[in-house]
Amino acid sequence: MTDASPARRLDDAGHCATPHPLEIIEEEHALQLELCDLLESMADNLPTKLDPALAVIAISILKGSVKAHTKFEEDALFPLLRERLSPNDTVVQALACLSQEHERDEDSADELAEALKDALQSRAPQNPETLGYILRGYFESQRRHIAWEDSVVLPAARQALTVEDLARLQEWIMTSDHPRCIRIPLLKLRARRSSSSICEKCPSSLGQEK
Repeated sequence: MTDASPARRLDDAGHCATPHPLEIIEEEHALQLELCDLLESMADNLPTKLDPALAVIAISILKGSVKAHTKFEEDALFPLLRERLSPNDTVVQALACLSQEHERDEDSADELAEALKDALQSRAPQNPETLGYILRGYFESQRRHIAWEDSVVLPAARQALTVEDLARLQEWIMTSDHPRCIRIPLLKLRARRSSSSICEKCPSSLGQEK
């Protein structure tokens, strides 16, 4: 008896061996929780101290991977879940709330990034109370949001999505601005707008031609 996980079945079916899409979401959630810990540390050190190096890291994540993660969920994962689940399913109803939170969180992330930039330019927060309020509002909201997705959305996705759905998510990842692949270095993939030319030379593809 064989127990093939969705990721293994994707490989056996000859699809591109990117990391499992749902595992990517889990990894990105872990990164976001690390960001929340960093932001909480920054808030705790106000008003006496703001570490410039940590502020730069936070701005980079807020402007980069956080936005890319939200786009992945909104443009790829959520539409597939809406296709597979009944409109009356509580998870589908929850997706509407999560999408609204995504919009608010993007605005909050932009506001926080700008506040941190201003603090760096002036070499100290001009209004540490306001910055602390923005910091705490963002990381507290993010922790609640991620906990909900981890406990409700991802289990529903594991149950509802087919192997073909997961392959579609993998394709979306590989043709996005931040593709992921276990066979090709990430920096090399990021240098390409499209993965089509690089995937033609993938060891996985070459192996299937034998």
